Amino acid sequence: MHSDTLKIEVTQSSDITLVFTALRHLAKRSEYSFRALELALSELIENVLEHAYHADETTPIDLHITFELKACQLQITLREFGAPFDFTPYLSESIDQSSDHSKGFYLIYDLVDTFYFTNLGKSGKQFTLVSKLSNCHLELTQQQKEQSARHQKQLEKLQVRGFQEGDESAVSRLIYQNYDYTYYKPLFYEPLLVKEANANGKVLSFLAEIEGEVIGHFALVPRPGTNSGEVAIAVVHPQYKGHGIMSKMFIKLIEHAQSSGFRSLFGEAIMLHPYSQKANLKKGMHESAVVLGLVPGDIEIEHKLKIGQRSGVLLGYRLFTSAHHEMRVPKRYQTQIETTLAQFDITMNRPLPLREVSALTAHKDEELNLITLQIDADLEAETLTQTIEKTMLEQSAMIYADINLHRIEDIDTLVDTLNRHGFFYSGILFDFYHDEDYLRLQKVTSKEIDIDHLVTYSQFAKALLDYIREDKAAIGF
Repeated sequence: MHSDTLKIEVTQSSDITLVFTALRHLAKRSEYSFRALELALSELIENVLEHAYHADETTPIDLHITFELKACQLQITLREFGAPFDFTPYLSESIDQSSDHSKGFYLIYDLVDTFYFTNLGKSGKQFTLVSKLSNCHLELTQQQKEQSARHQKQLEKLQVRGFQEGDESAVSRLIYQNYDYTYYKPLFYEPLLVKEANANGKVLSFLAEIEGEVIGHFALVPRPGTNSGEVAIAVVHPQYKGHGIMSKMFIKLIEHAQSSGFRSLFGEAIMLHPYSQKANLKKGMHESAVVLGLVPGDIEIEHKLKIGQRSGVLLGYRLFTSAHHEMRVPKRYQTQIETTLAQFDITMNRPLPLREVSALTAHKDEELNLITLQIDADLEAETLTQTIEKTMLEQSAMIYADINLHRIEDIDTLVDTLNRHGFFYSGILFDFYHDEDYLRLQKVTSKEIDIDHLVTYSQFAKALLDYIREDKAAIGF
């Protein structure tokens, strides 16, 4: 045990009550009751016993639970050695995020600040719960008391501001502290490139700062050629998580986008956990697409959470203007598209401007090994087939087909051709090119794409992912 850390390990469930009793004694002057953590741990144990031990009642129950109290944060780690079982599908449940959750893993998500699962292979399976103890007055060491008091005073001086020259190194360090060298947007590891991107407007960084120290970063990334932008690269220093810093940066970013004339904002929530999805929903975003394979398999969050396959993102939008062009919707996806559009306040009365368009253009993201086909006008099926066959030779991880929903007369034939080549539903992209809306279809071209273990939070996202899986199965690729 380190001098500033209390660490207790128990192997008997009967000892858990004793540990929480001891914690309450330590925190007798605290407003924190530990009741939420007790309930979360109880729910977790119940799920583990049900799924990892129910098949063979003769197997001895082997649970190791570690309580680690450091300053005003309590981390509980449950490690179990029951029958092999993949818990990741159970991290997504068909529960509306607006309602209270009375059972299951979503109840746990609501009770703690951080919850994640790690499969350790031959070394068992591990769950981690983390709670920040607000208004905490634990009986700490003198060093801890001083550190805690200093921390609270610092938070009172928090400021959120735009990027300034000289911030670039701090931004790169924050990315490293959260992702090591696994983040899938490598530009942010190079301070000079961070500075250049902000200088030329390719990235608009917003920073959280305390007494000259940058402890948070959130970026607005304008999409070239359209009045939409991505909210991205959101990180907070590990020591300052759980204090609403991310939310403050997000609000500042939204205010800037609105005042600057953006039509919309979108976020790509990594589907390894529900936290960024919850944050997007709380800021008025609605979900419209699941994009598979966008996140490389080697990404690692806070040196702990990883899956080893290419993961997906849940695309959410916040629209600042309701006026959109009239859409031509393919019959195959009409019901799903209408369900998606019903979330948004859209009026299709915006005049469609005359402009020269290329029927088909291909873009390749060399860093992520992804290919996108942008389709803006009717074209012969043979031409599309030849382009698909050519892109297949490049051995990319995924191929996306972005179909203009305003300019294609025979959209049903186009979609049918793409379906026959293995493209299935992804979702709607608003204002994606030239302030126009697109239907994205996607084709898996690598064995490393994960579609079975993606985590969703909202009821809509769960239904959307189920629909995508069904469409993929129906197409037969």
